[in-house]
Amino acid sequence: TADLACSALRNAIALRNPDGTVVHSDRGSQFRSGMFVELLACNGLQGSMGKVGACGDNAAMESFFALLQR
Repeated sequence: TADLACSALRNAIALRNPDGTVVHSDRGSQFRSGMFVELLACNGLQGSMGKVGACGDNAAMESFFALLQR
């Protein structure tokens, strides 16, 4: 839900200084909700979404974050 996505984003914002960060997500309705988009804007964050049906887009980001975690 949008509430869960916003709660997770608020937690991430509280733990870091993310001003100017790009937040990449899939095209789920929770990430397109007015509440989530407003939370991004109020915290100086930029939303990013892949094209519809572009599974390679998410795969590239997931691979990138997997490398960071290692």
